[in-house]
Amino acid sequence: MKISKEKFAEKFVSLFPDKKQTLDEHYDDYHELLGHIYFSEVLNEPLIEMISHDSDKNMIPKYCSFIEDMWLNGDDDVVNIVDVTILERLSDDENVWNIFGKYISNDFIRYINTEAIPENAMMWQVSPLNHNK
Repeated sequence: MKISKEKFAEKFVSLFPDKKQTLDEHYDDYHELLGHIYFSEVLNEPLIEMISHDSDKNMIPKYCSFIEDMWLNGDDDVVNIVDVTILERLSDDENVWNIFGKYISNDFIRYINTEAIPENAMMWQVSPLNHNK
């Protein structure tokens, strides 16, 4: 059974307890989980910051692994969040994009190169990621 965005939000705060307040505030503000907004705020922005400033090297693989888990185990809504919000934003900066690619599996890279990039009109200019092995 595929996992919903709400369950992934709970999983995220269990792995990253410092993000619990952000989830509570999100529910206070929107009265529901708006997955594209929430995961952009708690995943994309911190990950881009870490990669851009070459900081928190222990956290980068954890964030990348979580994104891959969302892609692999998420329901259609979660995969849409990965495709439309997370991957699209990460691909905005070529350096960030290429570093992200070093932390994910070849299966995820294959999916990105053969499905996510070709099927997302907003990613038409994005270079494919190199396989890791």
